[in-house]
Amino acid sequence: MGLCCCKLLKAIFDSSNPIYYPYTLTQFSSVSAKKIPLLRLPLLALLEVYKSLDPIELFILSQCSKKVANCVHIVGSEKWKLSVDAGKQRININDSYKINIIESYQKPTRRYDRNLKTFFFEYQKSKNSELEFRKVLSQIQFIFRCPVTSFEYTVWCISDQRWSSVLKCIVQNQVQPLESFVLTRTSKTKDLEWALQNVKVTRKIFIQTYTHVYSFPRLNLTMFKSCKYIELQLSWLKICALNGFIEEWIAGKFPNLQYMLVGSDDFKECWCNHMFKREEMKQLGVRRTIVIDEKRLVECTGGCDIQADNGTKATMQMDRVSRNTFELFVWND
Repeated sequence: MGLCCCKLLKAIFDSSNPIYYPYTLTQFSSVSAKKIPLLRLPLLALLEVYKSLDPIELFILSQCSKKVANCVHIVGSEKWKLSVDAGKQRININDSYKINIIESYQKPTRRYDRNLKTFFFEYQKSKNSELEFRKVLSQIQFIFRCPVTSFEYTVWCISDQRWSSVLKCIVQNQVQPLESFVLTRTSKTKDLEWALQNVKVTRKIFIQTYTHVYSFPRLNLTMFKSCKYIELQLSWLKICALNGFIEEWIAGKFPNLQYMLVGSDDFKECWCNHMFKREEMKQLGVRRTIVIDEKRLVECTGGCDIQADNGTKATMQMDRVSRNTFELFVWND
């Protein structure tokens, strides 16, 4: 960032504080590239200056100049990634910089707190408020030319279904699959069904959502075959579907899977006619820990072992986390 950056933003937004840049929408929209000598530099020189700016500063400048908006990505799209928290209306850039989209009943302002690495993007509340988040997200994806890698919605309250429209916006604007998809809230069946059918995930999927048992979408676990980590709470998955999943795993249809947890009230039914027995999977045994990634460790405390056709070994365990939960631990050693 440096002194050059501070002077640059001070010149644009007339702020006396190099840490905190507030400005009104009128100031924001009236800034012209002609008033910023920097933007008249040749492209190569301009790109060198961009390298000293952080992602939020680049985003702010892109709102003032189409020239900036069209060439920011040249600085290095490969080093940027976006994650979206639809419940908090937040977009994270590289897990360090945040853009908070905030509804306001008063005259909205926009401000950047460099200490918090957070840009506060206010807008006037209206009946079309849900469009604002999608609009800002689309702008950021266009400017940085990088995909959204993570999506989550973790609001446990009765509220609107804005998450589904934001998720559809992401799917429509990129071909890359998500690395992580987390949904923990009450959901409409049609929205959850759309997500399960259309969202591709490569690493982690976590769903814990309340919906009526008779309207819960039928789960086909093969749709998650590229995932490394699967957790489905309150899924109402049938025992026969779980049996089918184990057969598919043994056949090598889930090559990336390291850990799966499925919770379902249907698991309290009789297991007598299935390929594995509930009591066998509840037995305690040797404790082993599996490392999913740098943020996730899971401990296996027993269960029964199985082996895939390719020699991969795994352990199935029942009721360790809570009643009617099934876990599969896949061992790489």
